[in-house]
Amino acid sequence: MPKNKLDMTNMLGDPKTLKVVSALEGGLNAKQDLNQVLTEVGVTTRQLAPEDLIPRKKNRPLDEEKVESLMRSIRDIGVLEDLIARPHPEIFGKYELLGGNHRRESCLRLRILAPTKIVHVDDLLAAKIAGATNALRNQLNALEEADMVIEVLSLELKIAEPDVEALFWQHSNKTIDPNSFQWRTIEAIVPTITAVAISSFTRHYLPLRKLPQDLLDSVRSGKLHYTKAEKLIPLKHPRFESERRLLLQEAIVRNLSTTELLERVNQLLIQSPSIKQQKPEPLRKMLTRRVKSVQQQINQIKNWDSVSQKEVEKLLNKLESKIQELSKRQSNS
Repeated sequence: MPKNKLDMTNMLGDPKTLKVVSALEGGLNAKQDLNQVLTEVGVTTRQLAPEDLIPRKKNRPLDEEKVESLMRSIRDIGVLEDLIARPHPEIFGKYELLGGNHRRESCLRLRILAPTKIVHVDDLLAAKIAGATNALRNQLNALEEADMVIEVLSLELKIAEPDVEALFWQHSNKTIDPNSFQWRTIEAIVPTITAVAISSFTRHYLPLRKLPQDLLDSVRSGKLHYTKAEKLIPLKHPRFESERRLLLQEAIVRNLSTTELLERVNQLLIQSPSIKQQKPEPLRKMLTRRVKSVQQQINQIKNWDSVSQKEVEKLLNKLESKIQELSKRQSNS
């Protein structure tokens, strides 16, 4: 299996940055903030005008409540954590923001300078740093994690993002040589940038990039959880566009559960039997898939507080009890 190699020719010979590369390649501990690593290796902080910090194109939309909360905090105690940026690859005299979008916006509105750590990195490492800063803050939803992984692999393999996606599907369909350079590179890199297993990534994360645009926008903005967006996928046919948009708005405003969404979607599909490819999902299959999805999400949670752990354990005990009851009833019938 090949080692994850980075293009050091574009690192501007900065030994401090090389230490950051080493930390990223080794896999950062979830409790360890990337900013702390940058401080430890001695990357200096500069006070920059926030308007000189250009957000990345793939940054998620701002959370207005978070910006306002940060502004109150900054007024009281200042900016506690430095932003992270690199010299902008296209705009002279500007910087590309890699971490701290909400802090940048808060400083911009308060008309104050933003303390920023400057790293000299190529596009590949910039994508890794941007992904790491969000992942360590648990700010990446499933769609954003899929975007981040595909972007890093696209830069590493020097191929277009759709071609990277195709490699995953080929592996899933067993139509790619598992010993090929491209696939072995993917196997080497993926564990360094996400905790999600490749099989789970292909099955649960990658399909999210194919969502209808209105669902993509809602998930990327954080308004809709990706598991709820998945329930609306059967309505992607143009015939259901108006119904999907109305149900999407209702799901956001009323915070409908996945079960409620599934019921509503199935009702719409039953009313339109002429579309053969759209069939309501059988209840047992749906329940099995949801249990597997919950298991995947549990495996991704690295830090449990005692209260949450007890609540989850209580729910699992209740679920196990119900299943045992159903099993006994079936045995006695």
